[in-house]
Amino acid sequence: MGNLLMPNEIKPCDNSTSIVLEGISGTPKMLREVPENLMLTENVIFHETKSSDGDPMSMKMDIVRPADDEIYPCVVFITGGGFMFAPKNSSLYNRCEIAKAGYVVASIEYHVATNGLYSDAVKDTKAAIRFMRANAQKYGVNPDKVAVWGESAGGYLTGMTGTSNGELAFEAGENLDQSSDVQAAIVVFGLSDLTKIGADYDKEAEEAHFTKEAPEAMFVHGKNSGLTILDKPEVVAKSNPVNYVDKNDPPFLLIHGTVDALVSPSQSLLLHNALRKAGVESTRYAIVGANHGGGHFSDPKVIEIMVDFLDKTLK
Repeated sequence: MGNLLMPNEIKPCDNSTSIVLEGISGTPKMLREVPENLMLTENVIFHETKSSDGDPMSMKMDIVRPADDEIYPCVVFITGGGFMFAPKNSSLYNRCEIAKAGYVVASIEYHVATNGLYSDAVKDTKAAIRFMRANAQKYGVNPDKVAVWGESAGGYLTGMTGTSNGELAFEAGENLDQSSDVQAAIVVFGLSDLTKIGADYDKEAEEAHFTKEAPEAMFVHGKNSGLTILDKPEVVAKSNPVNYVDKNDPPFLLIHGTVDALVSPSQSLLLHNALRKAGVESTRYAIVGANHGGGHFSDPKVIEIMVDFLDKTLK
């Protein structure tokens, strides 16, 4: 998350309503190219938009799917990048593992704090979902079965997208005759309340988030706003997925490391608790010893948890 302080202390999170996973391997799984049984289509333009400075932007996605003619459910993947970058080519190993399990996985670009606001990024995500539905035949997708899945900042956007089904404020661009509703959401070490990203950390690390240079402040208020994430609470409230939760939200799967030094582990708990309170199906896993990203989240057991969740909700 940019130039923020690493915490000296991470307070333990309440995992009483979560499933605690021990013995998960932190061995990194790297993949440089797509395996032969999968097919990759790169740089598909899904949304024409503008930056906060008014410059045109063509948002692109990379699509990976089984190399056959079958129709599969669609998973829109949203990469992390600390609200400062959105590299659609990241997490290739995990994307390919999900695709191998019988899914069309579309990894997207989105607005970041240097060229837009959080609301622009939510609009990008919804535009990607509508694009996949509008082009279902071309990419071999079942338009009735769409999930959204994201890591870190992408996990935040997953939370926003999954809880804002039917929220017209985030609908902009092409294919507006298509729905942007999702049938499932997977949040991996994602953020939910941008005013509490450092809530589990020592005071110094927590307060580093309360400057006007913090990425989340720029993402909510604009890169040159001079405001912190604690300013204009009524504006900031609209950036909190918890405030969109209602009983009609799709099932959620949340996964977080117990020693995440970039996003407080309680961030995913806030959303998990709000969903459960509203009567929405929500399952949260806490991976013992996992930090922010890394091999723990590519472990076969963790991939299997994600695939099982997708199979249950989309197949």
